[in-house]
Amino acid sequence: MGIHNSNRRSAKTEYFGLNMPDDSSKPTSLPASQSGLSNSERREAPRHPFIAGAEETDLASGARLSARVSELSLKGCYLDTLNPFPKATQIKLVIFHGGATFTALATVIYPQPNMGMGVEFSAVEPEQLES
Repeated sequence: MGIHNSNRRSAKTEYFGLNMPDDSSKPTSLPASQSGLSNSERREAPRHPFIAGAEETDLASGARLSARVSELSLKGCYLDTLNPFPKATQIKLVIFHGGATFTALATVIYPQPNMGMGVEFSAVEPEQLES
């Protein structure tokens, strides 16, 4: 599903059956002493740039949003949307990419008004993990 350029070798990482460029050479966070964050607040998995369409549904109210995924990791993703759900909102997330879909339950970890929201996957069905 990833874009392949025959003139240049590019490492790919596959998450949930979706291919992404391997950006593991880029630091994903500053050391705790420089960032002001405790170890528990730093990311547990590297983020990778990834562009895809997404739909989120608030499990409590049924409200739906459309968004664009801009970063993806094993633990969650960042969704670009003007009207993010509030922090701690439980959502059903469906990501659409190249004819494939990925569905998971997730929790909004940090909303950023007029920008988007970071979400953490809370439940992924086993069939979603197969390549």
